Amino acid sequence: MKRHRLPGGWFRRSLRRAGFDRNPMRRATDRIQAITRAALLVVFLAGAPAAAIYVSGLQAGRAQAAAWHPVAAVVLRMTPVVTGWSRSRPSPARLSVRWTSPSGSPRTGEITGAWDTVAGRTMTVWVDHQGRLTSPPLSRAQIAARAAAGAAAAAAAVALLLILIGKAVSLLLDKRRLAAWEADWSTVEPHWTGRK
Repeated sequence: MKRHRLPGGWFRRSLRRAGFDRNPMRRATDRIQAITRAALLVVFLAGAPAAAIYVSGLQAGRAQAAAWHPVAAVVLRMTPVVTGWSRSRPSPARLSVRWTSPSGSPRTGEITGAWDTVAGRTMTVWVDHQGRLTSPPLSRAQIAARAAAGAAAAAAAVALLLILIGKAVSLLLDKRRLAAWEADWSTVEPHWTGRK
């Protein structure tokens, strides 16, 4: 048995299935619903939120790198931190360090470091423009990971919002469509059934 194919190629068949044709049985609500679905798909594919999150993630990393800078610090003492981790991992230690702030005054503070660090060793720490200790700026990989996670969350949120909008429009159009069918049936029914 040969399958009958609609003329016009796959693109025209797809448009016809989506409701973009001149079928006299299609109502205005069917066409509105098809246009709404197409518009929601275009909005989703635009991808502006994902791009904005990615760019803002890169800007945050650049801002951190510009505001924070590395300085040399001397380890004053090391205090091991007791953890419940297995012995296979090295335990962290609380390091008391001294560095010179950008204004030239000596500063001290505590950071977490390796357990095998010895007093008197020089290491690099990150400080802000006032000389306070900060964490190192985000690496490119961390920025990319955060941007990707943000982009995925934004895409999921946009998709959910658009699905909800599409469902709401479909419910409204279905209500109108059913009312129109009911009105048409009340006109035709007496001719078919003989009831008045």
